[in-house]
Amino acid sequence: MKDMQEEKRRIVILAEGFFGDLEAKTASGLIMYKPEEVVAIIDSTKADRSVEDILGFGGDTPIVATLSDSLKYRPSALLIGIAPRGGKLPSEWRGVIKQALENGLDVINGLHDLLNEDPEFSALAASRGATIHDLREASKYNTVAIGDPSLIEATVVLTVGTDCKTGKKVTSIELAKEARKHGFNPHFVATGQSGIAIFGEGVPVDSIIGDFMSGAIEAFLIEKSKTYDLLCVEGQGTIVHPGYSGVTLALIHGSLPDAMILCHYPGREIVKSYEVKIPPLKEMIQLYEDLTRPIKPCKVIGVSLNTQELGDEEARAEIEKVEKETGLPAIDPVRFGCDKLMKAL
Repeated sequence: MKDMQEEKRRIVILAEGFFGDLEAKTASGLIMYKPEEVVAIIDSTKADRSVEDILGFGGDTPIVATLSDSLKYRPSALLIGIAPRGGKLPSEWRGVIKQALENGLDVINGLHDLLNEDPEFSALAASRGATIHDLREASKYNTVAIGDPSLIEATVVLTVGTDCKTGKKVTSIELAKEARKHGFNPHFVATGQSGIAIFGEGVPVDSIIGDFMSGAIEAFLIEKSKTYDLLCVEGQGTIVHPGYSGVTLALIHGSLPDAMILCHYPGREIVKSYEVKIPPLKEMIQLYEDLTRPIKPCKVIGVSLNTQELGDEEARAEIEKVEKETGLPAIDPVRFGCDKLMKAL
């Protein structure tokens, strides 16, 4: 399989009907951190507009209605930029993927459905010299965690959340960028398909057999700690999520963090897709700290807020409110920088 990073990619992103929404966070993440690699977006509901029009960043990268419309921009790969619930491949996307492979485009797939295991897609890729990158392929992970914090030589910071899609990935990336300014040799550790799509490596924790989830992230951190002195681990889900809490706990036990940062989306009161009330922030902080205590006690050192739907004054007011409520430094790391969190660390 060709390495995703061996040459500069020219990516067209499939985000049909969802570009700009939280469901298309893989698309938004790639545009935020690797804009030079994105040549077009496919979303017929927003065609003929630019990425900047929808996201407020990303420049004049075009949005087109079909894959055929994107070919004039000479893409080398199609990225599935939407993460539907459960990670299943919608039947209506098959035609777009097939057309991409027929045109010799690689396919970068973050779904749980592995496209290399689809006979039609794998045969088509082989015949056209294309490569399918299944980001959630997890068959190689088969080790149970050791649970010894001394084996990870670097400082580990784990982002944890009050819900899904609260900014855990972005906070970890921004913290790593800020840490470099402070003299650290940091590394962002991707644990989901979006982060892996952006940076080309990571551990697809939610695809790994339950017994091996903690072991997979632990082994990855042990290896990376031989090179880096600060590992910023992307959290997943939330411990109060009925569907995804197992992944959250696996990351806590596998990464054995030295510090945690709580990520929250202001105004959200219910866990997405469930009627589960999100506890007050102080209760969430206590819950996460209690979970670490038996193996390696760890504190939440700050709160990261995703204020993308608020104006600047509203965002600053929310930050002040959260700092009073929790007694911890709070910030939106994209909007106002990560210096507060770095100082807390």
